[in-house]
Amino acid sequence: MDFMRQAGNPDLINLAAGLPSTECVPKKDLMRAFDAALTESADEALGYHTPDGDYQLRELLAKRFAARGIAGGADEMVITTGCTQALHGMIRLSAKPGDVVACEAPAYYATLEILGDLGVKVLPVPVRDTNGMDLDLVSGLFNRYRPRCFVVCSTLSNPSGATLPNQARLELLNICRRTGTRIIEDEIYGELTEIPGLRPIRSYDDGSTVSYVTSFSKTVAPGIRVGVCIPGGSTDNFALLKSQQDMHSATICEVAFRKYLEFGALDFHLEHLKELNRERREHASQVICESFPADTKVSQPQGGFLLWAELAATADIEKLYRAALAENVAFCRGTAFFTGDKASLPAMRLNCSRPTKEQLTEGLQILGRLLRKAPSL
Repeated sequence: MDFMRQAGNPDLINLAAGLPSTECVPKKDLMRAFDAALTESADEALGYHTPDGDYQLRELLAKRFAARGIAGGADEMVITTGCTQALHGMIRLSAKPGDVVACEAPAYYATLEILGDLGVKVLPVPVRDTNGMDLDLVSGLFNRYRPRCFVVCSTLSNPSGATLPNQARLELLNICRRTGTRIIEDEIYGELTEIPGLRPIRSYDDGSTVSYVTSFSKTVAPGIRVGVCIPGGSTDNFALLKSQQDMHSATICEVAFRKYLEFGALDFHLEHLKELNRERREHASQVICESFPADTKVSQPQGGFLLWAELAATADIEKLYRAALAENVAFCRGTAFFTGDKASLPAMRLNCSRPTKEQLTEGLQILGRLLRKAPSL
């Protein structure tokens, strides 16, 4: 709640919310798409819809996913209100209260909130480095605890920035097949990767083990709230859960997004995003190197717009957070991304895209000054 409310505060240098910059939104193309939705398909765009979502949009997405190795037609996917709804529905379908569900540590805070809300037992799997988790550890944990599902952000994991290499994806899939664990692959940052030839885990599977969720909030616009779920064998059950929540997603957004895809501008837009994100990450890393204490450890993700910074063990992240807010700088505390022993880890997630380049520089310099001024911070 705090993160999302801060996102609307124009007085803050916001390094907290996981939102792309307004510079990253293709406004002209989206204006054209919404105009086309209202002039060419007004009755459809403004009426009730099926819970599965716009069929023509699903057909376009099926072709797009097929180019990345994900087999399956429009009938095998459901349009959702963002990626969070897709995650919530798949976890609820895959596990019941008291079941063991594995997730990364650190993991996206909304995923942890969903797991807590559903009453499952969380099995944290530590992220080791930029290549993700130790698969020998995963194998041992899964053999012992037999989790019902594993929620994993396979590409540019939020907040760590880790990306599983293709070989590791295959190994993880084999582990989960052996232990009967469903993989819920969250690939919301998948099209922002700068690693050539990277394939979704779902591309190695027919849906019997891997469910796939994503959205276009990070690549096109957060406000359109167009997400996708490919449940894998339980499409009707997933659609029923969604229908019970909201009947269907915003029809006008689905139709407008379909028009946007028909324009054929998304791939060009993604190349622009990757270039901008890379420039902002490199700039932020340089400012952190110059301004933060020397023992700060900063992730080096191969794509996206988020950085994960771990501070000295003596740093008090809560005091730093309050001191930064007093100077109109917001960041995301690392405590939000853990459930267990590392919940007190002095770390922060930093958004390099949301602020302007000038704000990014100023905000990071303020954080560095606060850290150097009071070592206990």
